[in-house]
Amino acid sequence: MPSSKRILVVGAGIAGPAVCYWLKRYGFRPTLIEKFHHIRKGGQALDIRGVACGLLKRMGIYERVCEMRTRIECGRYVDAHGHVLYEEQGEKFGFRQGEEVEIVRGDLIEILMSTIEDVPCYFNQSINNIRQNDDVEVQFKDGKTEHYDLVIGADGIHSAIRRMVFDNNEYQLVNLGSYISVFSMPNYLDLRHTEIVCEAKLKMASITSDEDPRKAQAAFMFRSSRVLNNIRDESEQKQFLRDAFHDFGWETKKMLELMSCSEDFYFDSVTQIMMKSWTKGRVALLGDAGFCASPLSGQGNNLALVGAYILAGELKTAKEDHTRAFRHYNELLHPFVTTNQKFGQWVSESFLVPDEVSKNVAEARMNEILQKMQAVTNAITLPEYE
Repeated sequence: MPSSKRILVVGAGIAGPAVCYWLKRYGFRPTLIEKFHHIRKGGQALDIRGVACGLLKRMGIYERVCEMRTRIECGRYVDAHGHVLYEEQGEKFGFRQGEEVEIVRGDLIEILMSTIEDVPCYFNQSINNIRQNDDVEVQFKDGKTEHYDLVIGADGIHSAIRRMVFDNNEYQLVNLGSYISVFSMPNYLDLRHTEIVCEAKLKMASITSDEDPRKAQAAFMFRSSRVLNNIRDESEQKQFLRDAFHDFGWETKKMLELMSCSEDFYFDSVTQIMMKSWTKGRVALLGDAGFCASPLSGQGNNLALVGAYILAGELKTAKEDHTRAFRHYNELLHPFVTTNQKFGQWVSESFLVPDEVSKNVAEARMNEILQKMQAVTNAITLPEYE
């Protein structure tokens, strides 16, 4: 019976709790660990699209996601002086249609975690070393050593599990030449369910305010060939951002001033993870850890949800044969990942125009993205495991 399988899942983002849900549903015994002290609140707004909508319905959480969704009623592009260039009402500004829904990352994680309350979850926990033989010996940072049948690394684009288990020549980090930053700040423009974007000179800045009228989210994206000395150094990240937008105009000077007081600052390169195989021995990678399509694709959480469903389903089908399950996981998911990574590359090339964005450019790009998005988000037929 699959209940004999003890599976350690690393990372309480989107992919980790999702795969724990399916594993528990199929009779396995997952344990979830997270290096941070608690679930990270807030964060970027994420889209649930295509086949991922159906998965949330199977999990019984689609309605709750809809209840906690963002409710942006108006989006507009402005120039460096704040003059409106283009305005769009409703979901179309976010490239959403039909049942597709946008939700803040922290809210989605909270909903997913509520589905696995009976799964052991340990925060402020990480791994120092992994040794594989007839099982997986895991040495934790607190000195404990435990044995598991399998380990699933769902610990993000900077995955420690990937670095521990896979050789350097078994994965490639492909930088698409851009950087992205997001953080919360006071809603000093008094926006209501509105997103404002300024795009020019290979750079983009935006301010969004939704449910809480006191708060807004600032976002920056820009092209640069510069490589940071330490991509994880927050002080270096913030200075890089200040240097990039010091003469951009619009509201960026005020936004960068407020950045210093933000408690949820996020910054990273726009990078894809390319791998021929996401499994090695008794270890599998899931989500951004194995197949990040870049934040610009808008597909990271959808890939994570689909991957979690397929990985758990193939383990259920293969019973005790994890080698067979891992092989099918790679075979079934690779075409979907490849399609979405190509889409992510195309989106990266479509945004950050060299001149000031115009109404014609914004509208034509929006229509093309909507058309392509519908295809890539449904570019897989999910197997039935029940």
